Amino acid sequence: MIFPRALKTAFRAGLLALLLALTVWARCWNAADVFVAGKTFFVDPDCYSRMTRVARVLEHPGTVVAGHDFENWPQGTQPHTTAPFDDLTAALAGGLRPFTHDSQTALDWAGAWISPLLGVITAAFLWFWAVRLRLPYRVPMMILFAVSPILVHGTVLGRPDHQSLLMLCMAVALGAEAGLLERRSRGWALASGFAWGLGLWVSLYEPLVLLAFALPLGAALRPKSFFSRQALIYRGAALAAVLILAALVDGWRVPPLPDPAVRDYFMAWTRTIGELVHVPAPMLLRWTGLLLLLAPWALGWRGSRQESRIAWFWLGLVVATAALTCWEARWGYFLALVFTMSLPELLSFFPKRSMSLAVFTLSLWPIGLEWKLSIAPNEARNALAQERRMDNMALYDVAQHLKGPRRLPILAPWWQCPALAYWSGQPCVAGSSHESLPGIVDTSRFYLSTDPAAAESILARRRVACVVAYEPDRVNAVSSTIMGEPAGEGTMGEYLFRRPHSAPGFLKLVYSNAAFRVFLRPDGIEP
Repeated sequence: MIFPRALKTAFRAGLLALLLALTVWARCWNAADVFVAGKTFFVDPDCYSRMTRVARVLEHPGTVVAGHDFENWPQGTQPHTTAPFDDLTAALAGGLRPFTHDSQTALDWAGAWISPLLGVITAAFLWFWAVRLRLPYRVPMMILFAVSPILVHGTVLGRPDHQSLLMLCMAVALGAEAGLLERRSRGWALASGFAWGLGLWVSLYEPLVLLAFALPLGAALRPKSFFSRQALIYRGAALAAVLILAALVDGWRVPPLPDPAVRDYFMAWTRTIGELVHVPAPMLLRWTGLLLLLAPWALGWRGSRQESRIAWFWLGLVVATAALTCWEARWGYFLALVFTMSLPELLSFFPKRSMSLAVFTLSLWPIGLEWKLSIAPNEARNALAQERRMDNMALYDVAQHLKGPRRLPILAPWWQCPALAYWSGQPCVAGSSHESLPGIVDTSRFYLSTDPAAAESILARRRVACVVAYEPDRVNAVSSTIMGEPAGEGTMGEYLFRRPHSAPGFLKLVYSNAAFRVFLRPDGIEP
């Protein structure tokens, strides 16, 4: 009996290793875009802002970055970003330092790999959770987590963003709540409190909304267990401990009153942000598979006919997160996570295991189509990818020319500012967060301006020393969307890019490459 048991354990370990390898492989599909010519490029502008924070933590260990002076120059911003993800990434950079030739490479590698690492940890937890609860269909669940395009995007290579940590926290929190529906457990109660607490520390948005759905569902489905003394004490103590630690580390930040630019231009700005757009319902199937269509009926049948509390729990969360995702794309990560965790219950709806596995396999068809667009792109997508790589290299080149001991505040297109700030160490007028909207608006006004005097007044008010000009059709299109007005003839953005040697007298061309023109404004250079 010992040999078969050992063989079974080895088989499970090997199977888990293969599933985790699939998870890593899927998250590295974009390696050619992240690692280019020996340099590391991140996926989103927000990632560069995050890595600027991490760099400051590494420079001064123990630092909590409460404000950003590198965006919305010279006022800066007071972001909602908190310490946990910064510290995790900084710790990974410290661990990688002995294996790299300099600290900057270690920092870049940490930024590239932190989210895939958290994705693998999340996958490992899902396996442990399913084994602990003796759930069927663990392998399909793990496969869906590994290949769901939206879950991959949340933990993809080169995307150091707090959503990867949030997904881990929410997987543990929701898994613990499901475990508590099955039986009373001190371990699951503690896990629930710690996971909810850490999630709320990282962000007071998505975890708070999910908490508002999950806890009432748990209380309604099994009130005696939910309100038991053990659950209340251990969950409450763990949650309170984490929130107290959060208050001690990050402090209680009172958000400032929104700038008038935030109130006036926020909705226009959101139209340029992919995670804030509405998502058509058919798109959800490309993230979760065709089984999402069956989920309400199958989970409802399991809940009513077989009295499954967990089925009702997942049904409520799937419906809620699907509605939230249709409203705002950023909820897609949590819809896919919730749906993945509901899969063992959902596939149990079918009377035979062979039928369940066949239906699951067929349901992956839309996900396969989405992957085909990524790993086998058409000619147009290939051209865009190549252009993006060239622009990244050109922008990196610009940043190296601006790097130095002198402070040279930069005015550049808002989506390029975080990378410029990270690579050059110089502050920028704009940024990628909504707190930077005043700077984004001024930047848009500058590029759309047809009056040199008005453009110069913006530079003087913002104490700008350097102006970066980029392809004017793109800059004008984004600026027009934000300002709500069409671009006129002879805008400043167009003039500086296409006629750089005829720039107004207050700007001097100092560098150019295939994608950018760089101008200095001597009056803005600080001693």
